[in-house]
Amino acid sequence: MAVRATQPKLKIKNKDVERPKDLFNGRQSSLHGGGRGLGAGVKGWIPALVELMQGRAENPSHTSNHRKGIFPFSWQKRVGGKELMLFTSQMSLMLETGNSLNRALGVIAPQIQNAYFREIVEKTLEQIESGFLFSDALGKYPEVFSPLFLSMIRAGESGGFLKQMMNQLAEYQQQREEYMSAIRKALTYPLVLMVFSFLVICFVVIYVFPKLAVFLEGKEALLPLNTRILMYLSRFMQSYWYIPPIGIIILILIIRALLKNKQAMVFFERQRMKIPILNKMLIQFYTSHFLSTLGFLMTGGVPILDGLMITKSIVRNSQYRRFVQELIESVEKGRGFAAPFRKQSFLPITVREMVATGEETGSLNQVIIRLGEYYSQEFRKGMEMFCTILEPVIIIIMGFVVGTIVLSIIIPIFRLSSGAH
Repeated sequence: MAVRATQPKLKIKNKDVERPKDLFNGRQSSLHGGGRGLGAGVKGWIPALVELMQGRAENPSHTSNHRKGIFPFSWQKRVGGKELMLFTSQMSLMLETGNSLNRALGVIAPQIQNAYFREIVEKTLEQIESGFLFSDALGKYPEVFSPLFLSMIRAGESGGFLKQMMNQLAEYQQQREEYMSAIRKALTYPLVLMVFSFLVICFVVIYVFPKLAVFLEGKEALLPLNTRILMYLSRFMQSYWYIPPIGIIILILIIRALLKNKQAMVFFERQRMKIPILNKMLIQFYTSHFLSTLGFLMTGGVPILDGLMITKSIVRNSQYRRFVQELIESVEKGRGFAAPFRKQSFLPITVREMVATGEETGSLNQVIIRLGEYYSQEFRKGMEMFCTILEPVIIIIMGFVVGTIVLSIIIPIFRLSSGAH
């Protein structure tokens, strides 16, 4: 199954936009060229934002407080990636055509079909009309707008180029959504095939086999082992059909409980990283996610330390979060990126060496962005190959199981009929 979408290309199109200063010490960087720092205005508020996000993750009730209102059910209060992408694209278009921020929000709000999201945009407009900054108004809904989104809006406001920043956010989200959509499409066929195989097996065991098993009643001693197992399984499914659904529900509840347990999550993450093929794909995915996010923030003018703090709050893997924390401590002490990167044995050696080279040559931003794009492409190729291999494997397994069931029915009937003659 082909995955055609590509990871977002993190680039700034507008050459006349003022560039940030050197991200480590405030000096003018050869990477960014002339201009005053755009990231200075975001210092200070980002650590508080990250603390807010971390506190919300530790205390789920915090999120629910933000969601109270006219929508009492959680399923009514979700904002999908496509909805946010459409909102950002519309905002970018409205601002590019010369409309004010207030007018843009006022025009877009009635067009939003998601009632919960529409209410958020309307309240955001009210906050702006009351004198709040756009980023501050959006920051009241951290369950909808990520730290990355908010930091880029804040950087655009402080640097006076919100219009260009909205355009970059719209492009990034659109390509990101296409990338994730392509992955979902690649996995859809194997998953549908697995579900269909399971339903076919259940149908044969519960409805087809009992009708044919009438001819085998009372002759269990003469039947082969696989046929007897199938008979017992069929009787069990007919008599206790409600047990498998209950078991599935209990399993889902257990998995959800484990997902909320930090120690359990760390354990499962470590086990996943030990699986040979999956290990490589996960490293490619987390590496591309980490580098693309950090590169996008740096390109947008967010100071490196604040960008790392935001990246840490977004990255899901505990091993990568610990690594980002080491980077934060290294940057705070003025040591840069090279040493922490070289210490991480789980990172590809290409990443470790290129980051060190980029830091030495003053092109760290460009190197991080290029590495993020490269490993996103590698992950896409790996996912494409994995799905290509998985499809025939599922078909073979399905054919083997169904064939075994059919033989378990036909062979005993054939033998009994031959013995009767």
